[in-house]
Amino acid sequence: MVQKIKDFVLKDVQSENETKKTAVTLRISALMLCLYFLSLFAVFCAIKDIRSAVICLVCIGCYLVSFYTTYLNHTKFASIFSQALMALWILIFIWEYGWDCGVQHFVFVLLVLNFTVSAGTMGMKIGAAALACAYRIFLYAYTNRYDPVTNISVDTGVLFQIINTLAIFAELTAIMIVFTRDSQEMEYKLVKYNEKLEHMASIDPLTGLYNRWSMRSYLEKIAGKYASGEIGYVSVAIGDIDFFKKTNDTYGHDAGDMVLKELAKVFLEAMEKEGKVCRWGGEEFLFVFQNKNGDQANEVLHDILKRIRGMGIPYQSDWIHVTMTFGLEEYSGEKDMETIIRAADQKLYHGKENGRNQIVY
Repeated sequence: MVQKIKDFVLKDVQSENETKKTAVTLRISALMLCLYFLSLFAVFCAIKDIRSAVICLVCIGCYLVSFYTTYLNHTKFASIFSQALMALWILIFIWEYGWDCGVQHFVFVLLVLNFTVSAGTMGMKIGAAALACAYRIFLYAYTNRYDPVTNISVDTGVLFQIINTLAIFAELTAIMIVFTRDSQEMEYKLVKYNEKLEHMASIDPLTGLYNRWSMRSYLEKIAGKYASGEIGYVSVAIGDIDFFKKTNDTYGHDAGDMVLKELAKVFLEAMEKEGKVCRWGGEEFLFVFQNKNGDQANEVLHDILKRIRGMGIPYQSDWIHVTMTFGLEEYSGEKDMETIIRAADQKLYHGKENGRNQIVY
């Protein structure tokens, strides 16, 4: 039953030119004001003020009509009707009970409705806001000049103020929830989407490793940490798969991709607590070791190379075995990172020229 009521209140409009958000806001506003007048009706019945009780019943009927208009696929009319109705009953209540009844504060609800459910331009909304301000000043001036038709007791005035305060805060809260919920959800989606884009921009899609661009940013941070003394050592290594072209030519590029992905898993596991690794080029990888001097980084690379030598990569009905060659250089801060990388690359080249499947340090 509750779900059916919820679905009915949140029902979308059929017209393509109308917005569900506006219709839902007007419906919730109408229902809350029906509850407001029902509360006042109970108060007036308790004090046996039949005239005021009848006024509340008429207002309830008017807001049921206002609720109904939101299903006519003419939200602009429903919005105008709702705001005009509120302005009218505020005037009637001020005329009937005076300034002390406190209904003039509903002008602020009227102001919020003007900006949230009106379909006019911003200039028109600002003009309507100015009118609302003038309307409230007029009500104040009127009550200073004329006495109310009905003088309410102090106790009734207190109940009026309590019910008004609860109703106004509830209505403003409901309107803000409806109109900020989508914005918050959209903002959350945009944050997640930006994080996704940032992740996609920084990660090699095949291996899941850092790409060259993100590694350069990381290297700048590492160089800054080294210069400030935050870390004591930095070592850089470049590794290249031996005879990778032959692997592609023999088994196909899908097999080559499989090799790259399986090696990336080894690198990520080995470098998890040591630093970062990225796919620097086609079959070339760059390793950056934090707080590791050359000797310590060399030990990690030997463990990686040992694992590569002993692993077989299943592909179709065959096993692919590969080796790698590494060039390792320790960063001292006297030279920039680009120079250190070139030095490591030069050592890699010497390793390739002298038998491959080794670490040159």
